[in-house]
Amino acid sequence: MARSRSPKERKNGSGASQAAECSGMSLEGRRALVTGGSKGIGRATAELLLKLGAEVAICARGDSELQAVRTSSGAAERCHAIVADLSTEEGVKDLMAKLPWKELDILVNNCGTNIRKRAEDFEPEEFRKIFDTNFMSSMWLSRAALPLLKSAAEKGKPGGAAVVNISSVAGRTHIPSGFPYAASKAAMDQMTRNLAVEWARFGIRVNAVAPGVIETPLIKTASPIYVADFKERKPLSRMGQVNEIARPIAFLASESASFITGQILVVDGGFTATCFNKVPSYWEDQ
Repeated sequence: MARSRSPKERKNGSGASQAAECSGMSLEGRRALVTGGSKGIGRATAELLLKLGAEVAICARGDSELQAVRTSSGAAERCHAIVADLSTEEGVKDLMAKLPWKELDILVNNCGTNIRKRAEDFEPEEFRKIFDTNFMSSMWLSRAALPLLKSAAEKGKPGGAAVVNISSVAGRTHIPSGFPYAASKAAMDQMTRNLAVEWARFGIRVNAVAPGVIETPLIKTASPIYVADFKERKPLSRMGQVNEIARPIAFLASESASFITGQILVVDGGFTATCFNKVPSYWEDQ
């Protein structure tokens, strides 16, 4: 187990470490679980939480990818790799049995999958696979982790315990990502609001981050035309990067967000803010 730094060591630490502590972004002494932590947003989030001082458990279905993240993290002694399939409740229970702690300060529900086709073309088992992986896993895991989150919150650390769900703009408006994916993310958003209210009495904050199109392995399976159209419709006119999602996640998990709960933070380059992404030329004629 990693040794906590003494006040003297913290005082003499790096400028980045001191800045994190002063801003309330230090996660030293916190324990975090990041699902889907072997790639994309999950990997970037796990790496950032480690940099901020947390001890982090990452889980995914493939052990080799998990071990690669652990090895390259620069903090292998604080990074625990756990193979788990969270698309079933039994898989969630298996993950909890392997977790190395009895307390949990931060839970990041990030695992997800998708199949893209017209709404009328989905088979029931396809819908079930997407919904179970994206939404039911987060519900099962949040409930299973509740005793650990409560135990951590009872310690009175600033900001309490935190759950951060990784949603999507697909849960707020139509995009060509498929109906089951959108439904799973809309359900996640409402779960975020309900748990935020119900679990506030335990000192647990619950928020979500809703990304737009981000450069991840999942988006590589999408149509290039779809991706190009998305860029065209964004005021910032580009794809987001995984670190641009990891930072808001870390913020919501930290003491800096101690008075924020029940919120869905949209990080989409302005996509959902407008239907017109360019200043229309007809303004210039007036």
